[in-house]
Amino acid sequence: MGEAEIADLKQRLLSSGLTVSQLVHTAWASAASFRSTDYRGGANGARIRLQPQIDWAANEGVRDVLPVLERVKGEFEQQTGAKVSLADLIVLGGTAAVEKAAADAGVQVTVPFHPGRTDASQEQTDVDNFRWLETRADGFRNWIDPTTKISPETLLVEKAYMLNLTAKEMTVLVGGLRVLGANTGGTQHGVFTDRPGVLSQDFFRNLLDLGISWSTSASAENVYEGRDADGTVVRTATAADLVFNSNSILRGMVEVYSSDDAQELFVRDFVAAFVKVMELDRFDLHA
Repeated sequence: MGEAEIADLKQRLLSSGLTVSQLVHTAWASAASFRSTDYRGGANGARIRLQPQIDWAANEGVRDVLPVLERVKGEFEQQTGAKVSLADLIVLGGTAAVEKAAADAGVQVTVPFHPGRTDASQEQTDVDNFRWLETRADGFRNWIDPTTKISPETLLVEKAYMLNLTAKEMTVLVGGLRVLGANTGGTQHGVFTDRPGVLSQDFFRNLLDLGISWSTSASAENVYEGRDADGTVVRTATAADLVFNSNSILRGMVEVYSSDDAQELFVRDFVAAFVKVMELDRFDLHA
């Protein structure tokens, strides 16, 4: 695909009826299956649409997105004669959504995108073997298997390790994915913003709000409630959110990204980390 086709597809994706949150969540769910320990998983192959990945609990909501992406793919190919793999389209959807979210925050940025992914078939996918890739938790989407006994913040760090992310990249990705509304199932834990879908600094700024007191929820396990001075619950979070305030090193990074002059820095660092995850399995680009 050339630049003209990529630009055309971006417009089609943003006009498809899918939200920024849906596009980003699906792209992340596809790419973040990568494991640095054995180099398996990733977006290439678009196996997120196949068994067993389509039924993974962490991927809730992806089933609603894939038919729309298939429609965009079909219309594009029929009208232009060009070809695009669903694997590329999934990642491009996240790319277009991040660009829009950054623009809505006042920062114009072009998110790098390199086509070349292909689509695998169900026959090429060993279901039993691929089940071993299923994640126990993805703190970047604020999801954890309810049967897991390990703490959410520990599993977040483990996930970051699997994705070859530094502490800084982990911090900027969590803050960005929260305000983009990329949580699995659309949960509001850690979505510290009144304008979801905009790549703002709101997560970092509201996390540092000294007017909010946090306590464990009486009705939900692994959930914390943030109350204002009147005792009203104004937001909820998990340990995967609050660790960025309680850990001194991570808090230092949060303070940088929350500063008045850091909006562009935050967006550009988020884009770099996001693209890194999208291309973890693109060994042809990093050889």
